[in-house]
Amino acid sequence: MPFYKANGINIHVEDIGDGEPLIMIPGLSGDSFLWRFQIDYFKDFFRVIAIDNRGAGKSDTPEEEYTMKMFAKDLNDLLDKMDIDDPINLMAASMGGIIAQSFIHDYPHRVKRLILACSGVSAGDPHYTMLDKNTYQKIENPGSTSEEKANSLVSIFYHKDFLKKNPDIANTYLERKRTPQPKHAYQAQLKACFDDRPYYEWLPDINIPTFIIHGNNDIIWPVQNAYTLLEGIGDNAEIYIMEKAGHILFHEKVEEFNKVVHDFLIQN
Repeated sequence: MPFYKANGINIHVEDIGDGEPLIMIPGLSGDSFLWRFQIDYFKDFFRVIAIDNRGAGKSDTPEEEYTMKMFAKDLNDLLDKMDIDDPINLMAASMGGIIAQSFIHDYPHRVKRLILACSGVSAGDPHYTMLDKNTYQKIENPGSTSEEKANSLVSIFYHKDFLKKNPDIANTYLERKRTPQPKHAYQAQLKACFDDRPYYEWLPDINIPTFIIHGNNDIIWPVQNAYTLLEGIGDNAEIYIMEKAGHILFHEKVEEFNKVVHDFLIQN
């Protein structure tokens, strides 16, 4: 569980397996634990490097404004510190997808294949399809206690059928959040999601194989956002819509998610 000094902060990563690097970037408030089911699978085929973004997990949580350009530089400097020079496979979820788009814009030579899960263009881009007001309020102010936050976020992260079958999912979230993310870091990450740079205009410049995967019942990033990515990237992209899946589709349908992503990686 190493730490690397990158872009002036300590960044924590899970680094396991051999082969081509597969970098995993989590979303808002998430850390490498978010990818636990993917780490366990893909470590047999790739060198998996799952990152704790600045402001979350075991990485530093500086009290300052966070920007997508900053997150992208974090990753670039991290790859340098890890002596990873060849282009990487990059898989990113939710907010991590915005980071990935910013990274490819600033460092296009560093990525060979891209997977965008439950994501879209920045929420500050006019092509973003907004979530409903009540859902956003739960994200902006999920609660004053750890228990309130867990129950509030879990209720919008997952499809209702998954929650019925996994009633203890909030407890799993709580167990992981024994050391809660500082409020300033959560708000700084959330604000960064509204980056007003022209993400949609950048999409045609993504000229590498790209796999867009999304749950059809995602209420945090409505599924239209996936089609917006497909439209913007064009012929280099393919899309997979997972039925009866919510935002954290890679927890809800682990085997299906891992299979289709792996198929994409080995076919391209």
